[in-house]
Amino acid sequence: MSANLKRGCGILLIASVVFLSILALLPDADVDHDAGYIASELSIRETVDGSVTSTSYVNPDGVITEAIDMGYATVCRMRDDNDQVVEERYLDASGKPVARYGDYYGLSYEYDEMSTVITYLDAEGNPIERSDGYSTIVRTQAGGRASDDFYYDLNGQQVQCSGGYYGLHRGYNSDGQNISLTFLDKDGHAVSTSSGYAIKTYQRDMDGTIIGEQYFDTEGNPARSLLGQYGELYQRNEQGYIDQITYLDADGNLAPTNAGYNILKRTYHRDGTADTDMYFDADGNPKALSKGQYGIKRSGKVNLLLDRNSNVMLCVDNLLNGFPCMVVVFGCVVCLLMIVLPKSLSVVLTIVYVAFILYETLMFRESGDARTNFVLFSYAGKFLKEQSVRVGVINNIWLFVPLGAGWYRIIQKKWVLLVPFLMSVVIEATQYITGLGIAEFDDVFGNTLGGWIGVLTAWVWLNRKMSLKNRT
Repeated sequence: MSANLKRGCGILLIASVVFLSILALLPDADVDHDAGYIASELSIRETVDGSVTSTSYVNPDGVITEAIDMGYATVCRMRDDNDQVVEERYLDASGKPVARYGDYYGLSYEYDEMSTVITYLDAEGNPIERSDGYSTIVRTQAGGRASDDFYYDLNGQQVQCSGGYYGLHRGYNSDGQNISLTFLDKDGHAVSTSSGYAIKTYQRDMDGTIIGEQYFDTEGNPARSLLGQYGELYQRNEQGYIDQITYLDADGNLAPTNAGYNILKRTYHRDGTADTDMYFDADGNPKALSKGQYGIKRSGKVNLLLDRNSNVMLCVDNLLNGFPCMVVVFGCVVCLLMIVLPKSLSVVLTIVYVAFILYETLMFRESGDARTNFVLFSYAGKFLKEQSVRVGVINNIWLFVPLGAGWYRIIQKKWVLLVPFLMSVVIEATQYITGLGIAEFDDVFGNTLGGWIGVLTAWVWLNRKMSLKNRT
């Protein structure tokens, strides 16, 4: 293959990567979480057609209307000869299937004397795998109450859901209230979840409302969850949503999380989705976290950092999070600077950029228990469906593109291809040892790929520059 053809293929590949990255980062359609009626503002209309009962929300004008906090306008329930619900489907205001919580369109139920089989359905009524990793729940009954749940895939095989467990067991008090959850392995034994605990117990008030929870390991000893807390206390707003969380130590006393705050206060949109989180110390004073933020605002699928007055901060993180395509623009600009600046300045910029990568991947993160994800391409099933997943994947790639370009500009040897891989492995190993984030094979792959793209970009540029110089 001639040098010109190699350069042409390289340019085409680089341009394709830029185009596909921008295409993947295009935001999903905006959802107005505050527009519309909530269920408490609507009345109920019920109709019966043979074995199917349709329950619809109706607005003051008598029109069937979606309850934005429920995610549907009508639920249709089909009953068998024993008057047991065997299927339910969710419809929008026009009578078309709608995905509840953006996840499933309906449920089917099968019963026997000891258990109920619950299967999640797609718009056509076929079994579907949920984002949590399972398709079916087999729920056993004890004393007329739900006791154990076990999760199964589309092939009827036991499957570990995204929380790291295969099932759960419910415990009840003498009033019949659920007061504990024990998470189970496939054999029904208590197992520690990815959240760090095996057992979760609930505290309830006189009305039976959950006002707190505590965490324990498989032996019943206090266990730390992801933020370093051993338990939480809750306050709720008028709609029943938790609007304040107080974090506790192993003795049930107020204690700071790994990030340094003791209390989190949350606001909600009208449809019940979380809007903002703000952080406070033990005395109720606003608390700044690692990057100077006093809170976050959820904007679509990304989080924006807030100042102490709940205003969006002017910072690099918000620019990149609020405008995901800026990651590609930023990467292209830095990569270009790496290869066009005088070599001495490129060395300095590369060193600065290495420090930037360490800042973004290791520094000022919450520490905790070591966590890993050794499944390569674990995001595959969600990449096309969720923008947040696409953003994470593209960010991992473009974070290392300038690094590869800078190192090749300095060294110009083939072995420089090892640098992105080795640096990513070191970062992930550090995250594993310290608990600073999650050590993932996906990150190593994305970082390495990005570094190689940067090396290719620098090679094409410098090779073309050398070719033009030779011609003159």
